[in-house]
Amino acid sequence: MVMQARRFPGNRAGLATVEFAFLAPVMLGFILLLIAGGRMEWTRQVLQEAADSGARCMAIGGSSCGTTATVQSYTAARAQSGGVLLSASAVTVTSNQTCNGVTGMNSVAITLPYKPFAGLLYSGAMTISASSCFPSIT
Repeated sequence: MVMQARRFPGNRAGLATVEFAFLAPVMLGFILLLIAGGRMEWTRQVLQEAADSGARCMAIGGSSCGTTATVQSYTAARAQSGGVLLSASAVTVTSNQTCNGVTGMNSVAITLPYKPFAGLLYSGAMTISASSCFPSIT
């Protein structure tokens, strides 16, 4: 007597659950990477705006930006108003700088160590930098 191989019945109940269990971690990883990338770009944009504002304030020479320390504090406050915690020590201020071949420029540079919240996906050290130059008006 020859044994016939029986086929599994055509019951597909639970197939969608199994497929979802395989694909959900990958999909969640992509979503976390998108959020982390957006957060990093947002931080970079806030730092760039703060550097632009600091260089402009330094160039205008108002009372709130008369010294290097006040420019650093002003720039850090601008970044903090955008939601990025920045200490004044992370801000480098230089006057009479040559920027893009133009002399007599005021320069503000920011370097911030950045740790993405998706540290499980990327555990390396990163820094975000922004710099701006503005001609001296005074």
